[in-house]
Amino acid sequence: MRVVPDGVAVTPRPAGRQEVGSWFPLALPDGGGWTSRPSRLRLFGSGRHALRALVQLGRREHGWTVLHLPDYYCREAAEAVTGLLPVRYYPADPTGPATVPPPGGPSEAVVSVSYFGAPPVLPPPGSIRIVDATHDPHAPWLPDLDADYVFASLRKTLPLPDGGALWTYRRHPLPPVTPPTPTHLAVVGTMLSAMCLKAAYLAGSPVAKEHYLALYRTAEQGLGSGPVSGISAYSEQALTVLPTAELRQRRIDNVARLAALLTTPAGVRVHPRPLGVVLEFDSPEHREQVRADLIGADVYPAVLWPQPLDEASPTALDFSRRMLFLHSDFRSDGPDLARVAALVRRSCGEPTPVINPPRCGAVAPAATTTPEHLPIPVQPN
Repeated sequence: MRVVPDGVAVTPRPAGRQEVGSWFPLALPDGGGWTSRPSRLRLFGSGRHALRALVQLGRREHGWTVLHLPDYYCREAAEAVTGLLPVRYYPADPTGPATVPPPGGPSEAVVSVSYFGAPPVLPPPGSIRIVDATHDPHAPWLPDLDADYVFASLRKTLPLPDGGALWTYRRHPLPPVTPPTPTHLAVVGTMLSAMCLKAAYLAGSPVAKEHYLALYRTAEQGLGSGPVSGISAYSEQALTVLPTAELRQRRIDNVARLAALLTTPAGVRVHPRPLGVVLEFDSPEHREQVRADLIGADVYPAVLWPQPLDEASPTALDFSRRMLFLHSDFRSDGPDLARVAALVRRSCGEPTPVINPPRCGAVAPAATTTPEHLPIPVQPN
């Protein structure tokens, strides 16, 4: 293990296996655990399980009749509650203010999303207010929100094979503690196998990449499906040692570094966010070109989230086709971020300036350029 300046250990990578993004490999940096963990909290097998358990509780115990979801949202999460309550979509996306539904009384629940870690827009008081904090579940501003419930998938920001959380800062009832189901534990076993093999691959072992990718895909299909399950013992224990605050700060520092290195590529708007860097392109074709160039260099960006052509609003569909998300979590260091920025700028047809990244904990300065260019390492597939 190598140690980056802020003390978070990272698995060493031989030349030619310097991937950025995609699924987490197995890693368990040691620290103080989830120190800001709410006192009233339940752990589930996934974020979708947490949301399902909450909606089931609301329908059964409190007579909830409608669930309002933003139209720009993870479709798998929406499908997880389809059939539990009538679902109505309201206009909301990361590009502008949400048009939240008017208060409909205590029988209507509204989910607001923290898009890429930004504070969400809550509806006026009157409805049940639920926040999806998946993109930054350890944000310090969460306790100050006047929300009834908060839930999150923990796998998006932490190296866990499973895990969802549901909590409340108020005196609202929570679903009962749920044990992990045998079906869910089998899926977790597949995910752990994939994470172990990826860690071995990145460390230089002769592991077939196609094999662990197939395991990841199989596990992803299983997580969130089936009956509500509790969290696995592995992930529950990992939450007691993972340095969640340090990992979050490392991610935010990396966001500042990467945004400073990117400056403003032609045809792209750069949005630094607590989860990572969001690129907004001037056209879907431009996005796909850069996306293909990055993947060809072992940098794996994400689209959050693809929208169905026959269901999405025009605004949500347009943004989903033009956006690209760049990971900047604890796995990446300065050379990784410089390589990603250089690849993006080269794909956009621009020179790559040398920029001094901000020190840890600093706010990214205004971008400047110099006549010198960063080298662009050529990485084999």
